[in-house]
Amino acid sequence: MIPPIEIKINLGTDVDGALSVLGCAESPAARRRIWFAESRADGPDGALALLGSGLVIRLRSGDLDDLTVKLRPCRRSQLMGRWGKPFTDTEVEYRVEDDWCGQRRALTASVLGVRPPGSLAEVARSGVDVTGALNSAQRQFLVTCTRPGVALDHLEPVGPIAATRWTGVRLGRLDLDVERWTAGGLDLLELAMRIAPIEGETPLELITRAAHAQRGFEAEVRRAGFPVLRGRTKTQRMLAALVRRPIER
Repeated sequence: MIPPIEIKINLGTDVDGALSVLGCAESPAARRRIWFAESRADGPDGALALLGSGLVIRLRSGDLDDLTVKLRPCRRSQLMGRWGKPFTDTEVEYRVEDDWCGQRRALTASVLGVRPPGSLAEVARSGVDVTGALNSAQRQFLVTCTRPGVALDHLEPVGPIAATRWTGVRLGRLDLDVERWTAGGLDLLELAMRIAPIEGETPLELITRAAHAQRGFEAEVRRAGFPVLRGRTKTQRMLAALVRRPIER
């Protein structure tokens, strides 16, 4: 299996200006609220214990609700049994891909399950243990693929984050997905492009092609004058800000 590569660039200032340049301001967008499950135990960065262990549990609510369990980063050796390659069945969609942002590269594996509209917002507002919303496939994924020692009890939702997403956004010759997150005093914008393997392509050929695409992507962003955020991921920045204020119900 050769996983696709998603290349991301994060912007952190003058988000409205960037959206105007990209032509998103008046374009149709998907809007959702997002919560992440965390233990909120003591530790660095507001003690994002789950995120620090490489595990993300995300709840999204809008016209369509979904819950995602993601390992990022993960090792191929963690993906045992049926989790060795992507699949879709009646319960979940399972994805494996490489996540690139600047010099940071990470293999990710995620199990996404769709829920009725509004149901996950109700879970988040209720304050109950988020693990109760996981379906059987997501529980199996956690048992099979999560490293020992990750605390999965008594998780509570952190959020909400106001998320707005545009697809098919043009920047020069590039076709991008654009997502804005606003919460906790932060306003972040992520630009992303996906590089899918071509039939007959080797892993090295895909990586070489993706590296060339990443250089072109970064050059277009520089030409547009967008301010690039380096270092921590969008999720890390947002959760670090949110755990320092009360949870909204």
